[in-house]
Amino acid sequence: MRKILLAAVLVVPALAWAGPTTASEWYKEGANQYTLGNFEKAVDAFKRGFELETDESKRASYLYNIAQSYRQANDCAKAQFFYRRFLSLKASDTVKPLSDKDRKNVEDFIKDLEPCAQQAASLGKRPPETLQGNGDDKGPQPDASKEHKEPTKDVATPTGEPEAENDTGVEPTTRVRTSAPSSISARVTAGGSKVFAGSIDVPVQATFAGVVGYPLAINDKLTIEVGAAGTLTPVPFQKEMGTSTVSSTAYLISAVADAGVVYEVWPKLGARFDVGIGALFFSNVNGSKFLIPGGQSDGALTMFHVRGALSADYAVTPNFVVTATPFAYSFSPPKDGMDKSIDALTSIDFMIGLGYRM
Repeated sequence: MRKILLAAVLVVPALAWAGPTTASEWYKEGANQYTLGNFEKAVDAFKRGFELETDESKRASYLYNIAQSYRQANDCAKAQFFYRRFLSLKASDTVKPLSDKDRKNVEDFIKDLEPCAQQAASLGKRPPETLQGNGDDKGPQPDASKEHKEPTKDVATPTGEPEAENDTGVEPTTRVRTSAPSSISARVTAGGSKVFAGSIDVPVQATFAGVVGYPLAINDKLTIEVGAAGTLTPVPFQKEMGTSTVSSTAYLISAVADAGVVYEVWPKLGARFDVGIGALFFSNVNGSKFLIPGGQSDGALTMFHVRGALSADYAVTPNFVVTATPFAYSFSPPKDGMDKSIDALTSIDFMIGLGYRM
């Protein structure tokens, strides 16, 4: 008995902890049950998610999926009811109203379900024609010709969590979807960089940057991306070779662990801030003014590096983004052997580019 009680003490709290507790978790549970064909459980999960959902822009998606689940379960009247509730809720959405095409798709569902709903209502009101027998009599048999049939239109499986970025709540195929990135975000930019190196004058140079990250959605507007970033800035200089002067190019290459915060300030437009910490590699500097007179470097000079950037992202499509970085600042303390006037190696960058997310 004590073993049973101990097992109950350990297992019951674990099961309670493992169950869905948020609107998002109930939505995912509903999607899983729908996929498995457990439509009654899907209805229950979507209803629980709807009750917990505080974001008005997401609530319509729950109603739509409840209707889809009832439709698959052949409960035509309840499916009609929740389709109409979905349309009613979207009708009051002045920010992201339902498109005419999507509205017609839902109205077609309601229309196709009408004969089934009427037949079910009629059968429910009909009195029994005979009494149930005592076992010798099989009683009334169902009329196969009057059984309601599943509507012929395909129903899309709900996938993912509904997002505020979704304008309608349904795609043209009436499938609830998410348009926020969920697995990877990458961007490549190019522009100009002004490098500051003590008394050494460095003209504005071309610069290139790349960022890749894993997005973590905090809410409908705020996303955090954790990943890595790198920059490349060629730095041309003149060096003495015997009695002549030749042109050469050093390279500033950074590699940092990057954290980005993106906040949607307007539909499709987001403000982004990145901060990265890592290393800066200054290569091919022998013979340049960046080293003390007569100084030599065995390979690249490696320095601690910090970089911060402010950007604006515009989503051309759910997957492709145009990004502009009007200001990025980087800092590295000088390496031993560098020119004495260099108390810090810094740069200010400005870039534009493209990004891809999925």
